[in-house]
Amino acid sequence: MQAMDEPEPAEGWPDRPLSEAEAKARFTEEEAVVAVWVMDHTTDIRSVAVPSGAPDDAVVDVVVETDTGFDMYSFTRGQWMDYGTQRKDDTESPSMAGTLESYRVLAGESESF
Repeated sequence: MQAMDEPEPAEGWPDRPLSEAEAKARFTEEEAVVAVWVMDHTTDIRSVAVPSGAPDDAVVDVVVETDTGFDMYSFTRGQWMDYGTQRKDDTESPSMAGTLESYRVLAGESESF
């Protein structure tokens, strides 16, 4: 598992942002997924992060909550990056509550917050 500050390209992801429907479908089919979180960026950030031609509901930041942790992905410079997993039982890492304050649950129900 890579460090959060050293993301790696996410394998099997498209070379564009996902629509909300794609984000929801991509993860809710997996048994271990508890919730799919997405960030709603401001217009200024969207103008930089979302390329032209992307769907109006383009998703560029996703956190997938599983039974054991939080898998983090972000669309950056034309590709999806995998920021790794923060395990729920990792008492050394900061709580995900602060990070997820700026996200909303797109699918499922969080067991943590």
